[in-house]
Amino acid sequence: MMRRSTRLAAAALALALTAPPARAVPAVPLSPDNPEVADQWVNEAVRPGEGELASIELVDAPTSASAHDPFHVKLRITNHTDETLNTLKVVPRRAAPVASVVEQRVAAVAGVGEYEPMGDEGVVDKQIAPGDSVETEMTLRAPGGIGTYPMLLELVDATGTTLDTDRFHLGVRGSEDDVEPGEITALYPVSAPVDIVPGETGEAPENPPLVLESENLADQLAAGGRLDALVEQYLDAVQTPEVGYATCMALDPALVDTVDRMAGGYTVSDTRNAVVEEPKRLRDSWGSGEDTDAAPGRGADDAKAWLDKVRQVSEQGCTVALPWANADLNAVARTGDEWLMREAVERGPFALQRVLGNAGTINTVVTGPGYVEPEAAPALGWADHTRSSVPDGGMQAAWEEAHTGGDPRPQQPVRVLAAQNPSAERFSWIAPGVMQVGYQDSLAAVLASTGTHPDTPGYTNPSLRFDATIDSKKARDISAAAAMRQAARDKVLINPPATWDADTATVLLGTVASIIADGTSRPVSFGDYLAAPPDVAPAEHTGTNFPDPAAYTDAEILQVTQQNGFINDITALMVPDPAIALTRYGFTLPLRRDMLTALTTNGRRALSLYDDTTRATGERLAASRTTLNELRDSVTLIPPGNVYTRASSSSPLLIVAQNGMPLPVRTEIRYFGPDDARLNVPGALKIPARGSVTVQMTADLPESNRGTELQLYLAGASGQPISTPVDIAVRTAGVELRGWAVAAALVAAALALALLTRFKRSKAPPDRRATSRPAQRTTRERRQP
Repeated sequence: MMRRSTRLAAAALALALTAPPARAVPAVPLSPDNPEVADQWVNEAVRPGEGELASIELVDAPTSASAHDPFHVKLRITNHTDETLNTLKVVPRRAAPVASVVEQRVAAVAGVGEYEPMGDEGVVDKQIAPGDSVETEMTLRAPGGIGTYPMLLELVDATGTTLDTDRFHLGVRGSEDDVEPGEITALYPVSAPVDIVPGETGEAPENPPLVLESENLADQLAAGGRLDALVEQYLDAVQTPEVGYATCMALDPALVDTVDRMAGGYTVSDTRNAVVEEPKRLRDSWGSGEDTDAAPGRGADDAKAWLDKVRQVSEQGCTVALPWANADLNAVARTGDEWLMREAVERGPFALQRVLGNAGTINTVVTGPGYVEPEAAPALGWADHTRSSVPDGGMQAAWEEAHTGGDPRPQQPVRVLAAQNPSAERFSWIAPGVMQVGYQDSLAAVLASTGTHPDTPGYTNPSLRFDATIDSKKARDISAAAAMRQAARDKVLINPPATWDADTATVLLGTVASIIADGTSRPVSFGDYLAAPPDVAPAEHTGTNFPDPAAYTDAEILQVTQQNGFINDITALMVPDPAIALTRYGFTLPLRRDMLTALTTNGRRALSLYDDTTRATGERLAASRTTLNELRDSVTLIPPGNVYTRASSSSPLLIVAQNGMPLPVRTEIRYFGPDDARLNVPGALKIPARGSVTVQMTADLPESNRGTELQLYLAGASGQPISTPVDIAVRTAGVELRGWAVAAALVAAALALALLTRFKRSKAPPDRRATSRPAQRTTRERRQP
């Protein structure tokens, strides 16, 4: 047994040394089964063929056991073939205790031969028809030594061939003398996808009506739903003071904000009304009406009840804000947009303050990907909440002060949580004023493998990546509990995935309580875990050494960058009006939040959900782009016609500038035309909110009977086009009259010549004939019948 433990340790070292280099992110999203990226998701050499013919799943088992004690397991066996299966056996196996969580991960991918049989085989005495399942039970005995043991349940057929395995790690408890307890802190994330229909714009003084695409959130908020269960069981767990002291609820501010709006009522629809209302003629409105597919939401009462419970958590214990919509901050940083990053990391605590009455832990960033790219680190300085203007004047105050070029360097240090090797220094500077606080990467990877849709973190070694669902959900939850117990012998932060389910959360909360109760660890507050020593060195490395298959692609980042740039242009185009409560930044704020929702990490790192989440990102960006186009088209020029005829060269040209937005806009008219054409346009033009102005311009144009072709458009302060260009042809009446006079003279001369010729013919002798035959008429000259 000890020999096999040594093999696992050697395997762990070999995998670390032979890690494949990180590869560039694909230009566009590629499905996990695409050969170009498939090996970044799953190492095909890991446990090949398991579960194809039949599968074995752990239905019930304890999360830990006392040394030498028997424990009971329940199993489910399923036939995936087209034939009836019989004479199957279950062979229980185990390996020697692992010395670290890294070895635990290696054991999950090791060959069956690395495990030795333990106890009696279980005989499945039932025939299993194709597609059917049967359940069976076994009693096993815990090993005698304290530690974490790799366990394997092997399903074999009558020939002894392995059909499938289900693997878990069992923590064996017991009293240990003269062992210094570790220190444990745990985050308890609460997040969910927020499916606000894209294209929302701000209103004032109240929020715009909330329109959700589905009742997904309502189902999760209802009694027994995922979000309700997460909060309920947390409130129960923190009744034990030590558990409450050691844990901190990490809340998604986008979720809290949306649930707060749900409590005031909402609508469910897959579309929303146009952001710009076009004037309609009466006959155009006949038969039209509101969206008939829209329905009142049913989750308002559950939303109120859930918020009351979260307020109780906030009043009694620790909370911290996740990035808005749990956005991928590396992706946000790649857009290069200051305001998008500020919305991602700066606003969150103040949203919690407004809704819950408590901002929670500030100047702290919990990264969704689990690592920080070097280029992203400086921008995280915007999470210095001590200097933020949001509590006093909202983000619009910062916008009005300086649209661009803000300095992200914090005045007070910003702490950024990131996964790292346990041997690395826990605290390190990754940018001026931005400090990385590490947590154990191998433990975080085991936690990420829990749930119905396990994640594939980008900081893990691809050699150890496999489809975690080949082990049962119960087995993976038990393994996570064992990994926590193994890691808790040192100072450890438990950081589960934000999309975990309530069942897994129950297991982990129970494990925290058990670890504290049996003296394995003592509780440490989240604030104490973040407390850095006086001297912190710069980081030797940040980011990840491995390919991240879930990283946002260049095509997605380009779309967000372009659309967010246009959001900035629209914001700058509008003019504040003290008579209107709505601010220009407030009007476009929901559009920025669409960008953050499009860049969420929720579901993005799950092998089983990647395709769905990339599709959702594309659909949200497309819908948001439609709204941006509507806003662009609402600020436009309306010429009097495609051809404009002026009385003289000094006559002014008239054109109407229209604004469909709820605030005035300041713009200017620009044009394209021939080099010798000059249009004397006015300077800055202010168009009233949802109104229009008529503009007069003079023009110095070349004299031409055909007129001068011009293309006019509205531009923003930096000269970028805002409106769609309009084409007009300008003609001058005087030039046209002179042209007609010349033409009339030529016609008169031709008539005079014709009359003179006819007069001469009438004087010729009567018998004079033409000496030549008249030319034959062509078809075109013949009169049509």
